[in-house]
Amino acid sequence: MKVPQTNYKSPFRFSRASHSVFSSRDLVKSEEFYKEVLGLVVSDADKDTLYLRGLEERSHHSLVIKRTTDAPSCERVGLRVFDEDSLERCKYTFDQNQLPCEWVERPFQGRTLHAFDVCGTPLEICATMDRKPRLDMDVPSHKGAQARRFDHYQITIPDVEKAAAFYTSIGCRIADYVTAGGHPIGVFLQMKDTPYDLVFLERDGPSFHHFGYIIPDIQAMFRACDTMGELGWGQKVEYGPGKHGVGHSYYVYFLDPDGHRCELLLPPIVYMDGDDEPHVWDVLATERGTEAWGLPARESWFLHRSQFKGVPVTAPQSYSSPMTLEKYLQVAE
Repeated sequence: MKVPQTNYKSPFRFSRASHSVFSSRDLVKSEEFYKEVLGLVVSDADKDTLYLRGLEERSHHSLVIKRTTDAPSCERVGLRVFDEDSLERCKYTFDQNQLPCEWVERPFQGRTLHAFDVCGTPLEICATMDRKPRLDMDVPSHKGAQARRFDHYQITIPDVEKAAAFYTSIGCRIADYVTAGGHPIGVFLQMKDTPYDLVFLERDGPSFHHFGYIIPDIQAMFRACDTMGELGWGQKVEYGPGKHGVGHSYYVYFLDPDGHRCELLLPPIVYMDGDDEPHVWDVLATERGTEAWGLPARESWFLHRSQFKGVPVTAPQSYSSPMTLEKYLQVAE
């Protein structure tokens, strides 16, 4: 098996994962969840849209939530490029690859490109946003997990190898490559120095699995779990706490009031140097898979995802059945 190599001479490069755009049936509950549990702050809001950011973030938003009367969905995942020239070259590259893309106007962002990648994932790409002050030193106002900054997304798709080849061709680095007996089932892509920015796992898709925010310490994680319980959402603490082998980070996963999944994690390890080779994990070669410790995820963690609005979903030709909490408990009996 050959791991795709990064094209460092790509016409442009992404600088980082930037923001998510979701829909919600109840903006009041969404605001309560993201402010009180995650500790995000509201940058702007009107009757139909919430714009939120982490305490360290100066960009106007890393999470956009729009009101809907339809089934809640994920509209777009956001990526940043370094400057306007890179944005032009990004448009050119997507055109050359015959991938749909068009210029759009979005509040609080500079010129914005809507595009689809080779797997059909809907992207929102920009170079600039309005600026807001950091609030990490405004300690008396901090709530919940005191989420510092947006970190990454995870998307499920039927062809991981295809996504890995495309994103490395436009300058993204592979930090971790997950296989099952040599067959690629996961790729962890890096744009900034800390992994990860964009993760693809083999399942039905494209569908949105989760997004992650960095939190300051383990106490903040437990405070968020306690807040979930006190607000009546204790059953929505879906998976964890535990520790990833991939990234070496402590984690917990929540479902928000609309069923969108978010991860809280401590800062992961860094991949700073060009000679940091991808770590290849074969999940069939170890009982732990990619987790350092903790019980397996419940079945819902593998099966439940937020659908991309208007995007058709296809299934992979075949994939291995993961060890779920339900299966684990049956074996333990």
